[in-house]
Amino acid sequence: MNQIETGLMDCYILEPDRFGDARGYFSPYFIDKNLEKLGFQKVVQANRSKSCKGVIRGLHFQKNPKCQAKIVEVIQGSAIDVVVDIRLDSPTYGKHVAVKLTAENNRQLFVPRGFAHGFLSLEDDTVFQYLIDNDYAPKLEGGILWNDPDLGIDWERMLKENGIDNPILSDKDLVHPRLKDNKVIFKRAQDKFLITGYQGQLGYDIKRELIQNGIDEKNILALDKAEMDITKLEEVMSTVTSFQPDVIFHCAAWTAVDKAEEAENLVYDVNVLGTRNMLEAARAVDAKIVYLSTDYVFDGTKDGMYEPDDAVNPKSVYGKTKYLGEEEVRKYAKHFIARVSWVFGINGNNFIKTMLKLAQTHQELNVVDDQVGSPTYTVDLAHLLVNLAQTESYGTYHVTNEGCCSWAEFAEYIFKISHQEVKVDHVSTEEYVKMTNANQAYRPRNSKLDKSKLDIIGMERLPSWQDATERFCKELELKGNGY
Repeated sequence: MNQIETGLMDCYILEPDRFGDARGYFSPYFIDKNLEKLGFQKVVQANRSKSCKGVIRGLHFQKNPKCQAKIVEVIQGSAIDVVVDIRLDSPTYGKHVAVKLTAENNRQLFVPRGFAHGFLSLEDDTVFQYLIDNDYAPKLEGGILWNDPDLGIDWERMLKENGIDNPILSDKDLVHPRLKDNKVIFKRAQDKFLITGYQGQLGYDIKRELIQNGIDEKNILALDKAEMDITKLEEVMSTVTSFQPDVIFHCAAWTAVDKAEEAENLVYDVNVLGTRNMLEAARAVDAKIVYLSTDYVFDGTKDGMYEPDDAVNPKSVYGKTKYLGEEEVRKYAKHFIARVSWVFGINGNNFIKTMLKLAQTHQELNVVDDQVGSPTYTVDLAHLLVNLAQTESYGTYHVTNEGCCSWAEFAEYIFKISHQEVKVDHVSTEEYVKMTNANQAYRPRNSKLDKSKLDIIGMERLPSWQDATERFCKELELKGNGY
């Protein structure tokens, strides 16, 4: 496959080899190992479009986290393909190239992520073929005005040379913003990510998710208390300003709910003062911050689902300090607040691990049935938070796996899928406290969180809690922590 420079950084004309004789020809139009080197991740979808002569489509792109690279070619007819580099840190930002693609010239155009793309059809029944490396997401569609004068695309010449008097455009393509008014941010260089609370369940899986997304480990700084004490401003500022992250995932927190009742000052230092310090550092380097909050900001007395804008009423030290942390975060524009519940992951203790351990020595267990929420797998949570951080859709979100259950129902499902013969006795919270003589902090009875705000910004919801539980149990087996 011949690779030809276009003058735009990372964008190439591709000419696949063609072998033929009087009978016809053979051509390998897609070779994975060649295109992987260009930054094309994998073929997720293949599309075709047909246009009549004079149609202009574009200039289109898809916003993060569904930004797409494309391999485009004309398999019938002919067209002039036009792409614009809109990556802010690219040496060719705002530049364009126009390439003629025909069914005969055997040319393809590789369009990297962070480019706006369009074309002018030169013949009736011109058929374009696209290979793309990310899912189509209609809510994340974006565009640049096709004839933006700042781009310098000579549409007039192209139309005249091809005998086209009146180009045909959709209503939507006529009203895209100019490049100078575009609010969508693309960059050529990889972002840098800082993670606090790395030894926790979520921090660990966020790093795994970033690496799986192709982020170089040198661009990830994953820290725990030993590496950075978030309650010490000087230490935080020094670490953050030295690394210069683009995104901070602030997972570090005091999460021992019951112990928090006896250590309010210490909990405040970690959950509020520590968060304030992280915000100060984020502001200093202009980084986005993702703050993990909790269902404990609500008192759990509402009927139905809690929405992100519902009034809060935390009843525990943990819940109060996490909400005060939210209030600190809201003072900074570039923030995401993600309220989660009933979290489980491979790197730490959680309800599933506890139930599986107890199953080894107990045939019957008392589990509360009047607290209802959504068990949430940190693998799924990390995937969504990494995607969310690629957007500019700042605000407060509820992020849990789909569906709800009581702790007793959760336990029953764990034993069912792990083939454990354990009887679960459903008891109330009051009964459980009386039986165990436990000194428990207040726990919300209703932790049902409404996630519809994710739909509005084009984020995919997490799978069901049952599906997540099954995958986590399989992960435990693979890690050698079988049951």
